[in-house]
Amino acid sequence: MNPISKTAYAVAMYRALESERPDALFQDLHARRLAGGQGALVVKILGNERHIANLIALRTHLIDEVIERLVKTEKIDTVLNLAAGLDMRPYRLSLSPTLRWIEVDLPEVCEYKTQMLYGKKSCCDLKRVQLDLTNIALRNDLFSSINKESCHALILTEGLISYFSEGQVQQLADDLHRQANFGWWMFEILSPTALQKSANDWSQKIADQYFADGKPIFRYAPEVGFEFFQTNHWRVAEVRSVWDASRRLKRGNWFARFLEFLLRCFDQKSWKALRHQNRVVLLKRQLII
Repeated sequence: MNPISKTAYAVAMYRALESERPDALFQDLHARRLAGGQGALVVKILGNERHIANLIALRTHLIDEVIERLVKTEKIDTVLNLAAGLDMRPYRLSLSPTLRWIEVDLPEVCEYKTQMLYGKKSCCDLKRVQLDLTNIALRNDLFSSINKESCHALILTEGLISYFSEGQVQQLADDLHRQANFGWWMFEILSPTALQKSANDWSQKIADQYFADGKPIFRYAPEVGFEFFQTNHWRVAEVRSVWDASRRLKRGNWFARFLEFLLRCFDQKSWKALRHQNRVVLLKRQLII
């Protein structure tokens, strides 16, 4: 399995840990079963369990909120989840049964997920597509087919573009924009500071070794920020800080509160960098005039 596929089991385990908290932000009842022994093992190997589980939970919660709102307010009729992994949103979110939800991932992931969820009913019209997303020709064929069958589509690439090179992200941005009915695109993004910090973090070094033979698994964090997407004909519609969410939802410890106080008072530049380390971004397609 490639590095991105391997991480799916760990992410499922982190979502299971969140679901088992008394103050859980969501209930992913099948996450532990999907994570299996591999997910539990990876979480133990990586260490720093509480911190990473919180980051995954907050990111998941923020994306959940945006999806449920968009489906209701923007007449979204299709959600296309690229590199869906072991995500369970079609089973646990409040969604219309007429909403089309299309999951795309490698054959081994799709087959495993279908087998493990046999007999479980989704809340919407769910379909899985087996595809290597690095195959640009087949990817564009899929995009074109889905575009023809949709009026208002939301593209979700949670946990994907951080693994891509800048060139791969630009190609994806162009390919998605080419589809007239792909109106919205959502993902999480790291800042260059966060990417550098992760490269020096011991748990990240373990992850790099486990998932990618020592090569950095996180590659994309544009220096120009959101201007990168604006030059590729996508407008920033909404940005949500994972740090801000942690404070709002009371997931930070006493040191986080103390650090925030110090930076806000004495170092606004570092305070801004801290808030922007990990964000969820919603883009809206722009017309080319």
